[in-house]
Amino acid sequence: MEISEIIKEARTKKGMTQQDLANSVYVTRQTISKWELGKSVPDEASLSLLYQCLEIDHQERNILKKLSTNKQTIFMIILAVIFSPAVIGIRYCLFKMGKLEDNKFKILIQGIGIVLLALYFKSLKDIVAYMLIFVIFICYIFYRYYLLSLDRADK
Repeated sequence: MEISEIIKEARTKKGMTQQDLANSVYVTRQTISKWELGKSVPDEASLSLLYQCLEIDHQERNILKKLSTNKQTIFMIILAVIFSPAVIGIRYCLFKMGKLEDNKFKILIQGIGIVLLALYFKSLKDIVAYMLIFVIFICYIFYRYYLLSLDRADK
């Protein structure tokens, strides 16, 4: 049995509309529709609320948890496979950029990269974005001090 089927059966058994369930789980009706159509899966917090609202029994809870975990894991693997060539391409561009002679063009490209990185961070949850910003900041500071030490060693 699929997640979508379990959610839909439990909702109809309780006599709830998608909007009623959405209000109870604090999501939109469209989210409930996506779950029931199998286009997405609920996260752990939503699963907990679904258990309570729909009075899903222990056996179906275990099935839901396993199915949602498996689908999320598969989704993350697919993302990694799709974007790993992109990471290699970005590293190649950064390598080539280090060899550029035109500093104005280099600054323009770096600025565009920072804007894209900021847009990516905006799409993340706040705490994850803040942690990534902090890690990048610390890495940048260490990197700049390392370059400074190389400059002093050359003199």
